[in-house]
Amino acid sequence: MAAVILVAGLVPFDSGKTWFTLGAALAARERGLRVGVFKPVAAHNLWYSPRAVRRSLELKLLVGNDVLLYHEKGLVEDIGVSNPVAVATAPPDPSAYASVGDYMRDFEDVGRIAVLSRVYAFDERAHSHYVHAENLRKMSARVRRLVEKMDSALGAAPRSFAGLSAYLTSNEVAANLDKCLRELERGRDLVFVESFNDAVAPYGALLESVDAAVIVAPGKAYVYLDARKLREVSRKAFERWGWAGFRTSYVFDSLKPDFSVETGFAAKPSARKPHREFIDKIASLVAPSKRSSPE
Repeated sequence: MAAVILVAGLVPFDSGKTWFTLGAALAARERGLRVGVFKPVAAHNLWYSPRAVRRSLELKLLVGNDVLLYHEKGLVEDIGVSNPVAVATAPPDPSAYASVGDYMRDFEDVGRIAVLSRVYAFDERAHSHYVHAENLRKMSARVRRLVEKMDSALGAAPRSFAGLSAYLTSNEVAANLDKCLRELERGRDLVFVESFNDAVAPYGALLESVDAAVIVAPGKAYVYLDARKLREVSRKAFERWGWAGFRTSYVFDSLKPDFSVETGFAAKPSARKPHREFIDKIASLVAPSKRSSPE
């Protein structure tokens, strides 16, 4: 069975999860390890993602920038299995609001600016696309036309985001995501799981499958090798604060990492010295026959 490495962000946006995961996964592959990447829930903003919009239309499959990068690097084969839930947001039109405070509140809430989504059902091997019409009225005419074009190409059905959100917190979706993870573990030595924003994990049940975790901040990655302690801290925070406690900040405040690496700055994702050092230090999690580097 593959070792499962969870990668979560310390800050909600632009923490460097994808860049770190890519570098570490490529470094592992250099060592001859069989690697997969799992991003259970992904969100991207259409306005900042013209390449993802184009590829989504070509593939007739909603896909974001990060998953496309993994796919292009050969770390994701089946987009549905590696990314079962995708959400596309769009920037609202400020003139549609009575105050800039209301505008900023919506801009920072995925549920209020989500316009399209995709859910992959593992058992049926099928994708379902949805359009969230209640949020389209907040968008500019140009953004609405783009969403309508994608809606038509993807064959999206109307669904409220509240309905989708209820599904995403259900036991049903957790079971579906676990099936995807089990599929990715087959025939692999390492599976990297990228979390969502600054959530400890993309879904609660995943923590039972994690062997180690990395909390990433710009320029630094903190590594936790005791998954049992991670689960205990997360459980206590959840019991005290509910979903608001399911944040990496509580883990970061409560647990000392086993080690950290300086990730530095890079214009393009690649395997560099910090990623190779990371893979060397977690080698004990991988089956002994897979640890040696190829000649």
